Amino acid sequence: MIFLLAMLGALMISCKDQQQKTEDVAKSGTDSATLANKIYSKQLLDLSNETDIAKLLCQGWELEDDLDVIRDNGYAEGIYPFRSFYFAVDSTCIKNPRNFMEYGRWSYDNTKKLINIRYSNGSRDEYKIAAIGPTELILINSGEGSVTKLKFIAAGKRYKDKMADPYYTDNNRWRIQPRYSENEEQIRQRLKACIHFYVLFYRDNLAKGDNLISFYGFPTCLRWYSGGIYMVKEEDLAQNWFKCFYSKAEAMQAYKMMRNTVLKKYTWSKANETWVKKNLLVLEKMYDNL
Repeated sequence: MIFLLAMLGALMISCKDQQQKTEDVAKSGTDSATLANKIYSKQLLDLSNETDIAKLLCQGWELEDDLDVIRDNGYAEGIYPFRSFYFAVDSTCIKNPRNFMEYGRWSYDNTKKLINIRYSNGSRDEYKIAAIGPTELILINSGEGSVTKLKFIAAGKRYKDKMADPYYTDNNRWRIQPRYSENEEQIRQRLKACIHFYVLFYRDNLAKGDNLISFYGFPTCLRWYSGGIYMVKEEDLAQNWFKCFYSKAEAMQAYKMMRNTVLKKYTWSKANETWVKKNLLVLEKMYDNL
């Protein structure tokens, strides 16, 4: 009887220890995700109390009606329109980076409540602000004489350092097709800038604690999985990948560079972390290797 009681006591202690270890692991995973969010969120400036319209505009705005597009589609190219604006404090801006990206400069007329945008290709846009808050913007395309109100939403935050924003123009120049043929080193640098964009994209997700992370419409030769990064098959490469380079041959040269980088050995984190954080850590190593 004494022996049985001793065994039962040992079993209960073992179960309690195992339960505590399980709870500790779960807590560790939660703490890790929370810590990652805190580290990157420190780079953000909260605009919830901002009243200056020009300053409120300086963040990313996405058309509310289009959000289902990135929720429900995994296409490599932006087949369906996803309308968005990213206004920077230095008067640069990007329009629709998930479709046919345009970039240029913007200005705001406080008297007329107008946003004027001049793109690099010479075209222009003009929008009248019907209403604005830290996370909501109602625009009317006055340049086209429209009366339709377009509702855009935002996180109500912008980066203290614009270079940390994945949608800042300088972080997207790798997507602008060069006018002249590039040598091997120039192609390598363009590819590194591509990886850097995705590093910032993953960090942005952690900083803002987004529930949804979608690669819809972005040029890439990589396929993203939960805790895995693989190459897209050559025959499955989207056209927007080729448009980032002077020619198809140079796009394929970059593809081979990326493949050689992916094939290197990487140590994947075994901690109970989010797949976003695990992928980010490997992407940062890929950037260094390239």
